[in-house]
Amino acid sequence: MNRLLVGALIGVALFRTALAIECYVCNATDSSTPFQCSEWFDRFDTPDIKPQDCSNVYGAKYCIKHIGRFEGGIGAKRYCSSRDLGNYCNYVRNPGDQIEYRSCIFTCDTDGCNGASSVFSFQRQLTLGVVFGTAVAFWTRFARQ
Repeated sequence: MNRLLVGALIGVALFRTALAIECYVCNATDSSTPFQCSEWFDRFDTPDIKPQDCSNVYGAKYCIKHIGRFEGGIGAKRYCSSRDLGNYCNYVRNPGDQIEYRSCIFTCDTDGCNGASSVFSFQRQLTLGVVFGTAVAFWTRFARQ
């Protein structure tokens, strides 16, 4: 019975990963939702935006959070991507700018991971790892009996 339950849970987990990733998709310079898509929108009570299915982006496996200066202002963009853009920050000065602007890219690969800071993403992955490790430990213990 326990083997069947564990097998079913693993099957559901594998099936879920086969579906498209879900990411926050927004643009802070868009006039319809400028405050809902700021760099720290997770600090507000409850943002109106929710993670969206990325099946409209071919081969989407990553969520991107891009913070910087864009046409229309300073803010954040969140979107789905089929490429891992890495995690880095640069200082950018465009022609005519008086100061440099910090521009950062954060890439992650779990549902809704581009909503908060990378620390939150790490904590989420650590928690999932501990839960999965505990489940495997229980499964191997009961499999011996």
